[in-house]
Parts: sequence; C-alpha cells; structure tokens
Amino acid sequence: MLKLRNPVSSTLNTTTFNINQKKPGFSLRHSKLVRESCLIFHSIDDCNSFHAPYVILSLMYLLITITVITITYLLLDKLAQTSKFQLFGQYFTKVNTQELVVALTYDDGPNPPHTDQLIDLLNQLGVKATFFTIGQNIEVHTQTVQNLIANKHEIGNHSYSHQKLIWKTPAFIRSEINKTDELIRKLGVKQEILFRAPYGYKRFTLPYILNKMQKKNILWNLDPKDYHESNPEVIANYVINNVTPGAIILLHDGGGERGATIAATEIIVRTLQAQGYKFQTVSQMLK
Repeated sequence: MLKLRNPVSSTLNTTTFNINQKKPGFSLRHSKLVRESCLIFHSIDDCNSFHAPYVILSLMYLLITITVITITYLLLDKLAQTSKFQLFGQYFTKVNTQELVVALTYDDGPNPPHTDQLIDLLNQLGVKATFFTIGQNIEVHTQTVQNLIANKHEIGNHSYSHQKLIWKTPAFIRSEINKTDELIRKLGVKQEILFRAPYGYKRFTLPYILNKMQKKNILWNLDPKDYHESNPEVIANYVINNVTPGAIILLHDGGGERGATIAATEIIVRTLQAQGYKFQTVSQMLK
C-alpha cells in the first residue's frame, strides 16, 4: 500500500488505488488499459490492488518494449536487404577483376515468349547469360529451360516459389532450394547450380543453410529496375553509365511483360562490346 503525505497536515493519509474502482475522469476503458498494461509485468494480485507509481512504471516498460521491438525489426529488415554483408557462406555482388568482363543475369523465369526471345537475341549477339529460374515456372515451361540449356546459357536456382526466405523455418528454406535443384538436375544440368535469394533477402537462416549446402549466393551490383521501367534506353543507360569490370547486372525475363528488357539488352550488349567488354556467365567470371 502506498502512503501519500498530506502537503498541509503532518499526518499520513493512506490511499489504496484500486483500478476496478471508478474515479472522476478515469473511465472504465482507461482502467482496463492500465490493468492490461500492468499484467504484462506484474501478477494478478498486484494489479487488482494497484499502487499509483506502478501504473506509470508499467506503461513506461510497455513503451520501451514496443520501441525496442520496432527498432530491432527495422534493423533486421535492413540487414536482410543489404548486399554489403552476409553472416555465413559465400556471396557475390560482383567479381574482383581488372578484365573487361561482365555478367548478364535474368531473374524470375522461365517466361515464354520473353525468355525465348532473349535466347534468340543473345545468340545473335554471341553472348551467354545466367538465368536464375523459379521452380514452379520450370515445371510449367520445361521446354523453355531445355532451350536455355541447349544454347549453353547457365541455369541458376531462384527458389521454388519466389517467397522472401526470411521469417521461414529451416525446413521450408531447404525445401525451396532442393526442389528447384532437383528440377534443374532432371533437365541434365551437371555443373554447380548457383543460388540467388528471392528479392535478394537473406538475414541469418538462409545464409547459414546455404553455407551448410556449400552453395554460393549470387547477388548483383547493377540494378536498373527494369521491372518498373518501360523505356529501354533508361534501363540500358543506367547499366552503361555505371558499369565496371566484373559487374553482375540484374535484369528480369519473368514477372511480367519484358519487351523493354529485351530491347535494353541489345543496347547494353552492343554498347559495351564496342567499349571492349566481354560477356560471361557468372560461373565463368568466378573462375
């Protein structure tokens, strides 16, 4: 029980604050809020006969807890997205080289007819690229993947269902990787299968599992955001103006209409070839 000294009298008046007792200006709704806040940190008995300072302390504890949780979540989300840091295993955003070589990579396919149109264009330009494919799309468009393989392009793993592999169980993450690897292997791919995290999101569990599986996580250092841009020249100019030796260029053959990406690819390849650049698959650049 909290004893409050009367500022006028020297006598002590003892006051018990019962949160179930209705007081002027203290509504039932406020009373319930205080009691619920109290129960987070104290026992039921303490909260039924509650001392006033505890109310303030409990609300302060609640506010601090919410603040810490929010800041932690934001930091973890930032960590998931960053391409500059990964706790476990091998990951690459580019390759350290002085050679004038770059890698074109395409995500979210196979996606006919756009993937097939890219195959035709890249063949005309004499360029090989790396296609990070989604397992569910492989099952539906197997012939397109066989066309990629027949034309010597590299097939990578972009998960089975293209979900962000954060806040997922280890079993779910392994399943996403293994199912897609199996589909690619069934189509005759013998070489190492590189992995690219959906949306580039990773955090802790995914890198740990990739490390255990001895799989490389291939990210990028050039993202012209072709999925938002309909003007091929804008896409191409971003790449051309920011390219450096060993760059890994992120483009998309899946996820929608990709006419602008196909047109941008021709501009990128012809311009960089004129500057002396050669195009390799990611695996070729990593050797």
